[in-house]
Amino acid sequence: MRRLVLFVGLVVIAAGCGSSGDDGSDSTSAGSGAEVWAKAGCGSCHTFKAAGSNGAVGPNLDDLKPSFDQVKSQVTNGGGGMPSFKGELSKQEIEEVSRYVSSGGKQSAGSGQPVLATFKPDTTRLDGCIESDCRRQAFGNIAYKDGPKKALDLFEEKQNTDKAVQADCHRIAHWIGAASLLYYHGNVAQALAAGRATCWSGYYHGVVERAFQGTPPGKLADKTREICSGADVRKTTFLAYQCVHGLGHGLMIHTGYDLPFALKTCNQLTTAWDDDSCESGVFMENISSSYGIKSRWLKDHDLLYPCDVVAQKYKLYCYLIVTSRILEANGFNWQGAVKTCRLSDKGWVATCFQSLGRDASGNTRQDPTRIVQICALAGNMERECVYGAARDVTSNDASPRRSKGLCEQANRSLQAYCFEGIGTIVGGMHAYRDERRAACRQITERYFLDCARGAVAD
Repeated sequence: MRRLVLFVGLVVIAAGCGSSGDDGSDSTSAGSGAEVWAKAGCGSCHTFKAAGSNGAVGPNLDDLKPSFDQVKSQVTNGGGGMPSFKGELSKQEIEEVSRYVSSGGKQSAGSGQPVLATFKPDTTRLDGCIESDCRRQAFGNIAYKDGPKKALDLFEEKQNTDKAVQADCHRIAHWIGAASLLYYHGNVAQALAAGRATCWSGYYHGVVERAFQGTPPGKLADKTREICSGADVRKTTFLAYQCVHGLGHGLMIHTGYDLPFALKTCNQLTTAWDDDSCESGVFMENISSSYGIKSRWLKDHDLLYPCDVVAQKYKLYCYLIVTSRILEANGFNWQGAVKTCRLSDKGWVATCFQSLGRDASGNTRQDPTRIVQICALAGNMERECVYGAARDVTSNDASPRRSKGLCEQANRSLQAYCFEGIGTIVGGMHAYRDERRAACRQITERYFLDCARGAVAD
């Protein structure tokens, strides 16, 4: 089955683990976070206005305004005089109280309230950073002061030498994008044009997500149509896709993970292509939150949800990301994910296996040998897995450099389809048919026609 659509691979980002009720309602609300706060006796040590506590032993949380990751790390591991609560609170409870504190007691998944932190430049430097929040802020500061090129150059250099930067690369790229939007005084087109697609295009997403800040719900549709309309953004399909896909991420984050509203807003874009591309970002953010949020539109007893219940027009982009949810929930059991994919809606099994290939790429850091091994588990759907992986590697690198090697290492019977997958991404990087054909010719002679077919240049 061919799916000639662009998508961006995203390594699984750890989301909260609270369960959803049978009706899809979220059990991890601010109220449940407040209950965990009370259970753990946090108010005896901390001042926190939302909880009505005035403890003076630990930091004043209203002044500190810690991030979700900071709270989660502190509650889990302890430190600085605070004990670890890992043995007293469940993983779900730690997620709930972290969400409660980091949101000021107001925000929860599906609340309609933005959950996006505003980038604010400060004096943080990369030297000496241990925590991920520190590294993100430091790279953002570089972009804010000296522009995105300097920040991205250093970022790409550090990815090759620093495993911590490598592991957190997508979120760091988000922060560089957010800071770069400030560097360009809110000009989205300029910020996007100055960026790169490194680490699954996190930079582009960071730019677009922040473009919604300050927009009231009634104006979101107008703002959505405006953000990605400029000629600089539309000069290639690849860049336009990054922008419109980023809109989907931004809509989810800006609306507090209100999936139906985000999809409805995507549907008000000017073209069907924009609509679909925006939906892809919505579903990706729903499953793999950029900010550690557990969406209410997930169910622990149905790992295909919401793909198995949404309208037919939404299924493609939902199923293209669904294995990120499956693998996160089953402890990265690839054989288990294969079994779950086979339970997909009729007509969407192959798409689920393309998603498996995307995750095989992301979770092996695009290692062709490991990708081929994982995809072999898919049996008669191995070709779809390899196809999805080829697209993801190409998208991550914004280049066919490594995906070509993947296709050459795959079983001979899969190679033509693999190169077609490369073509679907490479085609979007060039505006004209002749350019797409020339790009495919440089990639492969043997499978040129397959690559050109994927690039819509045959």
